[in-house]
Amino acid sequence: MRVAIVGGPGVGKSTLVRQLADLYHNGSYGEGEKGVWDPRVLEDIAAGTNAVGVTEYFARLYDANYQDADSHDAAGKVIFFEGARITLEAHIAEYPPEHHAALRKVLAIGDAWNPDRIIVLTSSTDTIEKHIRLRNRPHESAENMVRRFRLIDAEFRRLAPLYPNTIVIDRDSKEFHERRGLVDIITMAGLPMFPEIPYSRG
Repeated sequence: MRVAIVGGPGVGKSTLVRQLADLYHNGSYGEGEKGVWDPRVLEDIAAGTNAVGVTEYFARLYDANYQDADSHDAAGKVIFFEGARITLEAHIAEYPPEHHAALRKVLAIGDAWNPDRIIVLTSSTDTIEKHIRLRNRPHESAENMVRRFRLIDAEFRRLAPLYPNTIVIDRDSKEFHERRGLVDIITMAGLPMFPEIPYSRG
């Protein structure tokens, strides 16, 4: 089973992907961040330039993950991905309309991914600002990230009904470092429950 976790910047996608992968013991495919990406990508995102190049870069990154998962997927497995075709489409809103036609051509890269479930994470902007300030990354301006989140989050909400097997989940009050928050997400998304590792106190 392939499960994509998507949402606006700062909503907790990476944390949730890692935590769920550890719970299920099946691994995951994140999109990475600074240190993994070509440094020019962050520069172009910050400047709002090279719309097609940035979008195609992430499309190729996701495509490599989905292709690699082909050799690891099996009955009973739940594999988590950060990113899906809806991610590429939602981010089109960040760029001026004159780029939209070229950006829509890039979407074709994601046509074959077909995750079995897409979880769109959403939240209040207060939660986003809190998480961005807590992680304190020098290349991120909290104000700009919140602005981007509002824009992209609205697109994810608009697009979600158009993508099969997609559910929107409000992550407010759900901590992904706590078992209860993870079980809430699993239950709301209708995922099979993870196999519990037995523990004995003797």
